[in-house]
Amino acid sequence: MNFQMSKSERRLVSMMMVVVVFIFSVGCENNILNPTGRSTSLTEKNSFLEVADAAATGSGGQNETGDDFYPGIERHGELNYNAFVNTAEDNLSTFGVDVDAGSYTFGRGKIMADQIPAPASVRVEEYINYFRQDYTAPSEAPFSVNLDGAPSPFRGDSLYLLRIGLQGRLQLEENLPWNLTFLVDVSGSMTSRMNLVKQSLDILVDNMRLGDQISICTYASITQTVLNPTSLEAQDADAIKNIIAGLTAGGSTAMGAGLQNAYQVNQLGFLENGVNRVIVCSDGDANVGGTTHEAILELISDYVDQGITLSTLGYGVGNYNDQLMEQLADQGDGNNYYIDTIEEARRLFTEELLGVLQVIAKDVKIQVEFNHAAVIRYRLIGYENRDIVDEEFENDETDAGDIGAGHRVTALYELELHQASSSPLGTVHLRYKLPQGETDIPVDYSIQRSHVSNDLSEASNRFKFTAAIAEYAEILRQSPFASSSFSALEDIISATMDSENDRDIELLQLIQHLQTID
Repeated sequence: MNFQMSKSERRLVSMMMVVVVFIFSVGCENNILNPTGRSTSLTEKNSFLEVADAAATGSGGQNETGDDFYPGIERHGELNYNAFVNTAEDNLSTFGVDVDAGSYTFGRGKIMADQIPAPASVRVEEYINYFRQDYTAPSEAPFSVNLDGAPSPFRGDSLYLLRIGLQGRLQLEENLPWNLTFLVDVSGSMTSRMNLVKQSLDILVDNMRLGDQISICTYASITQTVLNPTSLEAQDADAIKNIIAGLTAGGSTAMGAGLQNAYQVNQLGFLENGVNRVIVCSDGDANVGGTTHEAILELISDYVDQGITLSTLGYGVGNYNDQLMEQLADQGDGNNYYIDTIEEARRLFTEELLGVLQVIAKDVKIQVEFNHAAVIRYRLIGYENRDIVDEEFENDETDAGDIGAGHRVTALYELELHQASSSPLGTVHLRYKLPQGETDIPVDYSIQRSHVSNDLSEASNRFKFTAAIAEYAEILRQSPFASSSFSALEDIISATMDSENDRDIELLQLIQHLQTID
């Protein structure tokens, strides 16, 4: 007899199998390898891969059709737009820096799938900060500050653009050792994403150095420690990648328990003078356990104070929880990225790896004090969810963003100027802490009228290109201040982009493709 179960029946059987696995494992130790908790070398373990393979294949049922168990809905933060502010009424603009880029790559993935990104998914600053700039790199300070401006390419009402750019130092005084814990979501909703997760982690393992420590944890209906902190030695990379290859998806999502376990595992290999970080690979779809934002964010706050940070790598569409993944990284003093292709994983873990892992300045806050004698009104483009109350700027306890090695941060302001005035436009106040510091370091930079050209032709190509990126994001998020079109952006970008930069070329292709989507 040819017996065939329906999709709903298969799902029911899979869920029953998860329950059986959970009941069986209640009294079991969740440390699959190295239950003693001490940092070891892979060469010390007998039958290492056999044990790892057995642990990986027991993580839960897999959807036979390849569909996700919990497709859910996509979740993003609130859609807000910074408005113009009259300088005479309020001349202070205060915010924390943001070096994340997850919003841009999420939108790119949508467009390549012939979909328009949801407006709430677009964070302008993350679109801008994905691209390289022409800023002068610092030689000694943690970062340099670069100022320039010109008439806006898109506004016919005498508005100017001011660009404030920070460039992180790349040459580091010391190469700190890494203690990295991969926390991999192996719940059913990750079924169709696991191959990309595994490929991403393989690239990261290949770029780790001898002596660095690595550990691997998973979470679904239950949490598991697949590998406790292990010093990376010669020939270990292939063995670790074999463990990663054995991970399978199935079951519900206990993210809170998974995070708690990952932090505890990272503590086992804690390096006093090193980089201690948990890296979460997930779609953010937490449907079992401490699933509220507040509960999970509270869970990780204490570990930041202990010196363990957290970064998030987002995967998947249809149920992606962008809001949670961004907030996790913010609360964990790390970065939020979205991996839509293996090429992006390669960029992130080769070109950007030091920036991802090694902080050179933390709690970086910017307060621009505009001179009402020179600036009539201003508008900060983006950074809506990085706003800081003006009075909290000089408080050392105020949390803000971190800058990693080689990172760049750009803020754009639209300004209406008093044309007859030659007075300085204002002052950029910066406060930041050194990686191990507890006290803010203040730095001020005057914005001279000479920083802003009167003719757009005098501006650099990178300035014009950056202005086009901002307008591109503003159009996508349906900003009431956007006034251009994709076809106009195509002309500006093709004329100002670096023809040898694959990111620039890709942006032009995206804008061209957007115009073919109904």
